[in-house]
Order: sequence, then structure tokens, then C-alpha cells
Amino acid sequence: MKKVIGIDLGGTKINACLIDEIGNILEREEVPTNADKGRDQVLENIKEAIYKLDYKSASAIGIGTPGFIDAENGIVTFAGNIKGWTGLNLKEAVEKFVDLPVFVENDANIALIAEKWIGACKNYKNVVMITLGTGLGGAVYTEDGGILQGSNFQGAELGHMILYPEGRTCTCGQLGCAEQYCSGTGIGREYQELTGKTASGKEVFDLIKKDPNAKEVLKSYQKNLAYFLTSLRNIFDPQAIVIGGGVIASKDLFWDGMVEKFKQVCHKPDSVEIIPAKFLNNAGVIGAARIAFERMDNGK
Repeated sequence: MKKVIGIDLGGTKINACLIDEIGNILEREEVPTNADKGRDQVLENIKEAIYKLDYKSASAIGIGTPGFIDAENGIVTFAGNIKGWTGLNLKEAVEKFVDLPVFVENDANIALIAEKWIGACKNYKNVVMITLGTGLGGAVYTEDGGILQGSNFQGAELGHMILYPEGRTCTCGQLGCAEQYCSGTGIGREYQELTGKTASGKEVFDLIKKDPNAKEVLKSYQKNLAYFLTSLRNIFDPQAIVIGGGVIASKDLFWDGMVEKFKQVCHKPDSVEIIPAKFLNNAGVIGAARIAFERMDNGK
């Protein structure tokens, strides 16, 4: 049975796994991303993760990375969260230190590919996925067209839909993007605006039982997600919207209130299913493995 390496390049850590043809994770290595230290350090960390695996038994490598990705050539056309990542030919950079074909794709697309392959939405024909983590990723799949790429490799950048006109400054340069309100970063930012205190999204959620300000942030977060989901339903008319990413680990805190608010504000809430992702933090590596298998076989 063939094996490949799937790599999920996250905001804080790089998850690399050796995976077989039916999606089983055989080996796993995690290393820090060190995004603030720039592209050379991140590439060195990717190399470290690969070399810790039995990479000589793999036939190819798939990588999911944040940003706008020219998947045909493996080039990061824009990425705001890793210093020096914009303009990098990630495919060529990784192929320099490992004798394997490398395939690169946007991280949110990768997550949806995993869920469509063997996950939460494998039986749905038209799906939208959002990933709630440090940022807010998006991906769209239709039975007729597959994964939406867009004419400039920027299709389904759902986190950069404007949720609040002239709102918070986003890493993309726009004001009021959904990412600044519906991500883990957005949770922390709203808490800081209320209290003047710095906290991560997880830390804010940990305070909900004892801090009224954290409760207020949660209520606002549920509202923001509900309006965001409403727009996605109205634009794409999917059978399902799948929600994944690291913030989903706190699903018990925000999910029910989010869905309740969605049903209040959406004019046709019953026409779409809102479902949690199956693989959560494993979606990235599984989806990356899937594209490696597919594109290796297609010769692309």
C-alpha cells in the first residue's frame, strides 16, 4: 500500500504525518511553526518534521498552508501570517531537501478535501467549509466543479468577506473582515477592547464561567458567526456548512447559541445543515495526503 506525507502548516505548529491510501495516520511529528522568525526558519522546521518521519517510504508530500495559493505551481501568492511567505515557491523549496514530488494547497481547501474524502460531508454534493483557528479559512466544493479555486487562486477566501464595514484592520489590508471577528484572534481582540487585557481565544473561553466580559465576548462571537453563516447560506446555497479548525474544540461553549442565533437571522435556516468537522486537528494532514495521492497519480 502506498504512503505519503501530509503536512498541515498551522499558525503555531507544523503537523506532519505519514498516511496510507485509506487515510490512516501511521506516524506523526509536530514541531513549532515559528512564523514570526520568517520563511527560512519555517522551512527548516518543515524539513525537521519530514526527517523525523520514515519519509523514505513515502511516494509524495502534500502541504496545506495559509494564504492564497497557486496550486498548479506550488506558489504562495499572498500570506499575511508568516513573515516572508508571500511569493515563496513552497513546492520547489521543499523539493530541494527531499527527493519526493511536493504538492501545495490552501489549508482550508485541504481541510474540506479531508472531510469530503472520509469525513463529515462525504455524502454531500455541495458543501461550504469554514475553519476557525488563529485565522478564518474557507473552502467551497460543488459536485460539478470540485474545489473552487478562483481566477487568481483566491476563490472562497471567506474569512475576507466584509462583516463590519470600516471595522477592524485585517492582515489582508481590508477593514472589517470576518476573520477579525470570527477567529480565535478575533475573540482575543474583542476581549482586549473590552478589558484592556491581552488573552488568547482559548484563554477567553476558559474565563467564561467567572468573567462577565468573557461572557459578553462569547455572545458577540455567536452573533457574528450566525450572520456570517447566513451570508454563506445565501451566497452558495450548500447542502451543508462544515465547521472545523482549532476553535471547534470549544464547541460545547458556543455551538448551540450560534445555531439558535442563525435560525433567528437566516430567512431559510432549514435549507442547510450546520455540522461540525469530523477530523478537527487531523483534517489538514489527511487532506494534504489526499491531494498528494491524487496529484501524484495525475502527474500534476
